[in-house]
Amino acid sequence: MWGLRVFASAALAVALLAVALPRVTGARWSQIAVVLGRLGPAEVGALTAAWLAGLWCYSFVLTGTVPGLTRAQAVAVNVTGSAVSNLLPFGGAAGLATTFAMLRSWGVPSATIGLSALVTGVANVVAKLALPLAGLVALLVVGDAATGRLAVAAAVAAASLAVTLGLLGGAVASERFAVALGRRAQAAATAVLALLRVRRDLRWDAGVLRWRHQVIGVVRDGWAAIALGLVGFLGAQALLLHLSLHLLGSRLGPAQVFAGYAFGRLLSTLVITPGGLGITETGVAGLLVAFGGDPSVCTSGVLLFSGFAFFAEFPAGAVGYAVWVTRRSWRRPVSHDRVPLP
Repeated sequence: MWGLRVFASAALAVALLAVALPRVTGARWSQIAVVLGRLGPAEVGALTAAWLAGLWCYSFVLTGTVPGLTRAQAVAVNVTGSAVSNLLPFGGAAGLATTFAMLRSWGVPSATIGLSALVTGVANVVAKLALPLAGLVALLVVGDAATGRLAVAAAVAAASLAVTLGLLGGAVASERFAVALGRRAQAAATAVLALLRVRRDLRWDAGVLRWRHQVIGVVRDGWAAIALGLVGFLGAQALLLHLSLHLLGSRLGPAQVFAGYAFGRLLSTLVITPGGLGITETGVAGLLVAFGGDPSVCTSGVLLFSGFAFFAEFPAGAVGYAVWVTRRSWRRPVSHDRVPLP
């Protein structure tokens, strides 16, 4: 059954890229091939530099949540975990398991890994919800009327962001609220497990307050690295999309490109296909064309961006895995601690 779901998800991604993307944008594949043929070694080098800059920036997010982690280790675990996550629909669990195995082999305690996953996960969700609002503001600043598609996305993101920040703020400010939130989450998780016919007795009450204090400690000590690393990563990714379009001849301004990038990050949460592949490209290219961009250039630029942001992670992940296997000097004794359940 799982293999069938993976096949269906991959088939949907291919169908979206092959059929839906050209229909939404009005660009034929022959035109896309001509536009992509304009790239030379210098252009590819500039795009690669922007992509690598994003990886380097995100390493600060990981080192800010995992004390003692080196920059090289952070890059290796990031690219390897991301590659595994993008291989499968809803592949986040597999990517997290890969990250867990790598960090454990370097002697990082299970509790620290769990806290890092929680903090970075929440930070990434908040960023994806905040980006459409920032994109809408950017359009309004330059006097470009926002399309209905982006306005709706920004409204949905704003509502989701308000709820998310309200829950997080309440959990941080009040122990009673945190316990109540943990109980609701436990009830929801139990219901999901029941639907999946998985029997597990969840007892999160005792761990909620402990996790609350630990999360506050991680954020207090590493907030600067987390914030600057995440902003740097998102900025490098937005620059990568801008370069992908500009080097192919796009005349869209930075505000329009940033709005397209923000919309794409929101669409990437729809992991029906591996990494949201097909859904994200179709939505972003369609929005850029709606901004007045050339259909073939916008489509080609978005595909070029995905070539780095999505497909390049697979060879990078293979390199990260090879580094993990061969760098024995990074290995540390693994203690048999248990992950505290929230």
